[in-house]
Amino acid sequence: MGMTRIIIVGGGFAGVKCAKTLRKRLSANTCEIVLFSQENNMVFYPLLAEVAGAAINPGAVTAPLRQMLPGVRCRTEGVRQIDLAASEVEYERYDGRLGRVAFDHAVLACGTVVNLNLVPGMADHAFPLKSVGDAMALRFHVMEQLEKAEVCDDPERRRWYLSFVVVGGGFTGVEAAGEINDLIRASARFYSNFSARDVTVTLAHSRDQILPEVSQTLREFARTKMEQAGIHVLLGARVVSATAEGVELHDGRMLRGATVVCTIGTTAPLLVHRLDAPKERSRLRTDPDMRVRGTSNLWAVGDCAHIVNTYDGDTSPTTGQFAERQGRQAAENIIRVLHGESTRPFFFKPLGQLCGIGERKAVAEILGVRLSGFPAWWLWRTVYLLKSPSWSRRVKVAFDWTWELFFPRDLAHPRGNQTERVARAHYRSGDFIFVEGEPAMSFYVIEQGEVEVLRRDSTGQQHLVAVFGPGEFFGEIALLDGTVRIGSVRARTVVEVLVMGKEVFSQISGALTPFRHLIAQALRWRRPRLNRHLSHAWTALERQPLVTFMEAVPAHRLSPEDTFEDAVRMFDQHAVEYLTVVEEKGCLEGIVTRNELFEVFAQGKKPSTKVRDFMRMDPITVTPDDMSLMVGDLMNKHDIDWLPVVENKGDRRLIGIVRSEKMLRWLVEQS
Repeated sequence: MGMTRIIIVGGGFAGVKCAKTLRKRLSANTCEIVLFSQENNMVFYPLLAEVAGAAINPGAVTAPLRQMLPGVRCRTEGVRQIDLAASEVEYERYDGRLGRVAFDHAVLACGTVVNLNLVPGMADHAFPLKSVGDAMALRFHVMEQLEKAEVCDDPERRRWYLSFVVVGGGFTGVEAAGEINDLIRASARFYSNFSARDVTVTLAHSRDQILPEVSQTLREFARTKMEQAGIHVLLGARVVSATAEGVELHDGRMLRGATVVCTIGTTAPLLVHRLDAPKERSRLRTDPDMRVRGTSNLWAVGDCAHIVNTYDGDTSPTTGQFAERQGRQAAENIIRVLHGESTRPFFFKPLGQLCGIGERKAVAEILGVRLSGFPAWWLWRTVYLLKSPSWSRRVKVAFDWTWELFFPRDLAHPRGNQTERVARAHYRSGDFIFVEGEPAMSFYVIEQGEVEVLRRDSTGQQHLVAVFGPGEFFGEIALLDGTVRIGSVRARTVVEVLVMGKEVFSQISGALTPFRHLIAQALRWRRPRLNRHLSHAWTALERQPLVTFMEAVPAHRLSPEDTFEDAVRMFDQHAVEYLTVVEEKGCLEGIVTRNELFEVFAQGKKPSTKVRDFMRMDPITVTPDDMSLMVGDLMNKHDIDWLPVVENKGDRRLIGIVRSEKMLRWLVEQS
């Protein structure tokens, strides 16, 4: 009989408990246990909020898998998919190539992944709280906002720096709001430019009560105590978008804040999505013994699995205590299968729930007993201390907690010189992307929506000077000149933009010739628009109807049936720069310039070649209803001297032309 191989995917509560149980009960001589986890450590998730709040250090919530699981082969490689027919796992090797390894049994304990894209703009502007890296990034960001508030001389901007919004009123959201509130209010005494009264921490929850997992009495206690601690609890407040200024609620209200923490929005990992197996809300459906439905040797436990608890007939919640019991009972069922015994359904009587709410208070339900306040907080810390994955971690946590009783929380904010990157940002209609006078830090490319460029005149009034849409860019003038912004840019609609840091912009514009030419062309037509001395002229142009600049339809024109020879003759006889191509009913079909003529000649085509075969089809056109400002923009952006005017967008009858020279002469007269 060969060696049995059991593969576990995931190094969280469920996967680690499963591996421990299997290794303890099965001989290393008969069974190989392999655990795939892209991180080489297990994270004790219940204490992540304490890391973000600087109550404990990050090393106290992580435990090395290799030290926790002696006798288990740990591999830090990502599993891509499960081949059920061949009973093989496909994974990405260290060198980027794909590898495969066979198994007798496999356990999926891969949990969930963050999906902030469920709310527009959340992925761009919010901090998740799913990993130690997330907690540390949030912690340092909070410190940075305190430092900015200390040196800010604008009271409104200072309040914005000191405003924090936590989205989601479950365990993670409540604990995060409590820890951030404790950290900031306890640290305010070290700053002279603001006090604890200036701090605003808001917990926004879409339901009518926070902490739906605990009893009504404890929910109300938690809400009351959090509000007494200075946390604003907004119930029935569904967040519909996030921007650089804060979050927007479903009723149109805007919660402004420099820090947004999002504790909602998770989805199944790609591995689960790829698996051809029954799912319930993206979680793998299992049989009562936790085998994936329809399989004989694939098991699922933890947050990625939809497991019915035989104790009460309800779906198991995605909590650590359930994940651990599922991991252990799945391991026991695998052992029963290997020994030819019958498996047992998952059965677990919940022990209770614990949640810290800040200010050394908590709520708890343990074996039917309800506690709140300091006793619950003491129990909460005791339970989590004992549940830490190793004695070394328990000592570290206990030391950090003891230190925090006697000394203030650490305000150190290590600054790493992060490499600039291309990021994305989301803005609501009406949001300012940057304002006149700000330092230039970024270059922007529009993916969706429209923005408007505004410029102040000598009286301080703002005027619209340009509108940009998808595929266009802005922010380059001040970056190239090394000056502050000479105009403001505001979202005209909901906008998604790519954001490029100034260092990256400088490197690309210096090395990529087409990009440099594109920027130069933009500068050629944008600078006059933003010039202080010409801004009033452009404003006047915006109000001027296009018919002011229209001229009659050119007398010399071609038809689609004319030939290349006819076109050359007409260009020579009338010394024109272009010719319109109009069909019998007067509709514009295309245009012909000298460029088209030279191209036809270079291709060696016959003089009898029809105009319709080489004309420039679907040229840019405008209508009498278009704004003169927009028409001038089109000619400048596309570096053309004239535009045909048609009846309307649905009727392409040619009724005139607009020349850039005529508009320019009018502008000069106005300036």
